Parts: sequence; structure tokens; C-alpha cells
Amino acid sequence: MARILVADDSETILLLLRTRLEMEGYEVITAADGAEASEELWGRGPGEGPDLMLLDAMMPRKSGLDVLREVRAAGNQIPVLIVSAHGEAIAAARDEASASGYLGKPIDFGELLGRVSELLGERR
Repeated sequence: MARILVADDSETILLLLRTRLEMEGYEVITAADGAEASEELWGRGPGEGPDLMLLDAMMPRKSGLDVLREVRAAGNQIPVLIVSAHGEAIAAARDEASASGYLGKPIDFGELLGRVSELLGERR
């Protein structure tokens, strides 16, 4: 079962994403902001980290874009989807060209599940 780390500062969005992804059979780790996402990513033992990250672009303490930069600077090539309601945040992430993909809010769950499956190399 693939493990997905989801970080969003909206409790409602976090709950919706967790519920929908778990319904699809994924194990979901949640974080309320980018700092928690970093703690979850780096604080786990070998083989316990996520297989994919879904990060809100703009969060308190540390943005999803900051987490993405941190991950790539460490040489980690884990798939990362950036999610944002702000077009400028998505444009900034695209300019860096280090994210695996981008999704706008409100989230289209069909598109989300398709991208997740594609990035994990699954056939559904």
C-alpha cells in the first residue's frame, strides 16, 4: 500500500483529502503545515517515509514550496504534487520545475486520483 503525506493548513481540506485517499486504499500521513510535513518526512525510519507528497503551496511556518525546495536540495526525488488556490504560487512552483505536478483548488478528486495513480506508477 502506497503511503502519501498530505499537508494543508485547512482542517477541512486535510480531512477531505485523507478520507478520499484512504477510500482508495492509500495510507495517509497528515500535517497541518509545512513544518509538520518536514518533521513527518525526515523523522521516519528507512522505508517508513511517504511514497508521494501532496503539499499546499501556502501554509504557515513553512510553505509547501519551502518543503519542496528542502526535499530537492537533499537529493530526494519523491513525487510531489503542489496544490494551491493561488495561481501565482503554482506559477512560482512551475518556474522552479522541481514539482512533479500541480493542482488548483477547489480540488477535482478525479484529477487528483489520476495524478496520484500516475505518479505512483499504478494501473487503476
